[in-house]
Amino acid sequence: MPLRQPIVSMMGHVDHGKTSLLDKIAGSAKASKEAGGITQHIGAVEVPLKVIEKVCAGLLRAEQFSIPGLLFIDTPGHRSFVTMRRRGGALADIAIVVIDVREGVMPQTREVLQILRHEKTPFIIAANKVDTIQGWRPPPPRTPLSTFLATLPTDTQKALDDRIYSLSESLDALGFSAERYDRVSDYTRNVAMVPVSAKTGAGLPDLLAVMVGLSQRYLEQELRQEERAGEATVLERTEERGIGPVANVIVYQGRMRVGDPIVVTGVDGPFVSKIRVLTRPTVVRAGRGTPSRRMESLTEATAAAGVQLSAPDIEKALPGGLIKVISGAGEEAATKAREELESETYPVASVEENGVWLKADTLGGLEALAFECKEAQIPIKGAEVGSVSKRDALVMKAVKDPLCRAILAFSVPVLPEAASVLPSADVKVFPGEVMYRLLEEYQEWREKRRTEMEEERRKALVHPAKLQVIPGFVFHRSHPAIVGVKVLAGTLRPPSRLMIRDGTEVGLLRGLQDKGESLKEAEEGTEVAASIEGATVGRSFNEGDTLYVSMSEETARSLAKVPLRPSEREVFDEILTIRRAKEPFWGK
Repeated sequence: MPLRQPIVSMMGHVDHGKTSLLDKIAGSAKASKEAGGITQHIGAVEVPLKVIEKVCAGLLRAEQFSIPGLLFIDTPGHRSFVTMRRRGGALADIAIVVIDVREGVMPQTREVLQILRHEKTPFIIAANKVDTIQGWRPPPPRTPLSTFLATLPTDTQKALDDRIYSLSESLDALGFSAERYDRVSDYTRNVAMVPVSAKTGAGLPDLLAVMVGLSQRYLEQELRQEERAGEATVLERTEERGIGPVANVIVYQGRMRVGDPIVVTGVDGPFVSKIRVLTRPTVVRAGRGTPSRRMESLTEATAAAGVQLSAPDIEKALPGGLIKVISGAGEEAATKAREELESETYPVASVEENGVWLKADTLGGLEALAFECKEAQIPIKGAEVGSVSKRDALVMKAVKDPLCRAILAFSVPVLPEAASVLPSADVKVFPGEVMYRLLEEYQEWREKRRTEMEEERRKALVHPAKLQVIPGFVFHRSHPAIVGVKVLAGTLRPPSRLMIRDGTEVGLLRGLQDKGESLKEAEEGTEVAASIEGATVGRSFNEGDTLYVSMSEETARSLAKVPLRPSEREVFDEILTIRRAKEPFWGK
């Protein structure tokens, strides 16, 4: 069985050179002078093996390999391709993670590495921007880097090694063993790092040669072509002049023909349709001159290829969803195909009543976000593809746990209708395009909110406090008693009942004043006037007496579970001692 070309994903942190490197790969068609050159299709750049052989002259010979070439996904136009899916796993067969040798591992680098680990997708590192190293000079065109590096000045070689070692240490901290590609003896245990310059093309032959070698050696089983019903992933929906609504798709398995019945993952669930048109808008880069674009009409498309597909209701296709040719005739075959796609549509295996709400721009993004939430032990109430809507806000308003009234929005906007109701619904949205940072922001908010809630709960409880009636400052003996007091420990906050040292309650603290102004509370060391309802000075207590805030057993049990300041804890222990002198198990 022939092998299809592997699907290659270009990944990395913003501005580390993904786009420039892919452009350099596409532009290498000019140097190859191969008839037809490299074709740049919808969402993909197809590099035939014959072109790779010319670019990698001296590094590999095409007759040694049976893969037809490499299909690079054009990630700049499909930012979330990193999380694109196919049935049973990630869409990418292999990946190139582009890292700026000056900046090293950055937030989005960490994110894609986490996703690659989760998906068990093999990858290599393109250590980009080596041309910025002091003393670097560009190698002759299509010169293997492994032989060129030895000709560089000793200081330049050392500077490059220092950058590579630094990068290796960062990757090791993330759980990956990495080494420069020409020093790797076992590619199953070490990640290969290829120094490259997207600006000059240095290292490009080595990068392509390593990709072809790894694909041929380790992906042969996955790349074997079988005559079977075609399957594709939807990159995005769009409009094509003269055709109407179309889906830009990557055919990753089998064959699709015009007229084939298909089942499509839709925004409202899988639906049945029929392929009406297959086209391949192609940018041809060959020889000299401006690249030209032409529309190629197809009768069929085989894996792996990037094409446009037109079918009734295709505008309902879900980005990141799947398209499958229905194998067999009749309603039973269509039902089976729908059930297969249905099982791929919901990325959250289990949901909880008290959990966060997930939104993402693709099913793959949603699945990756759900995986990260599970790893971080964040409960999930539900997950959907699409913008944050008013309905999402209202659903989350009903969540009982305020710490879970949150929407994690990965690469999707918040609609105006939702923004207008979120504050009143007490729902917090966390938008972002770096997944782990989005989770960190939610976790930081959750901890801050938990602390605020504990403080609010603490304030709502009767607080332990100890006070002394100041001799000579009795302003009113009863109805109510108004006396000067000094807060000895804790926080005095009305209304609260007061008791003397033997546990006998003497009245209700109704209010506090200082220089004629009412106070909500009085801290330790403060002297204020206190209004005590139900007490009589000289009968309930005397000048100079020490009073305590009185509390119920239920309040005491609650206070035992909340953080208290040292002085409050000390007073609380005194209150427990007073109460337990008469009831040994009081408050337990």
